[in-house]
Amino acid sequence: PPKQLKGFEKMVLNAGAMKPATITLNKRAFSVWDIETHAWKVIQGKFGIFVGSSSRDIRLTSFVTI
Repeated sequence: PPKQLKGFEKMVLNAGAMKPATITLNKRAFSVWDIETHAWKVIQGKFGIFVGSSSRDIRLTSFVTI
């Protein structure tokens, strides 16, 4: 799939307020199930990291290369 939810933190903020949030993405977040080896396999490449209130309301984008 083009986008997959790999982590989230529910936050309630007043309008205009800001609060830091930390979402840890481990190896599994960048893995797929290998049906031949019956194990998780880390996929190499460039991955988009999207932050927002929903998948349709993306407010921050970054990339990580594995």
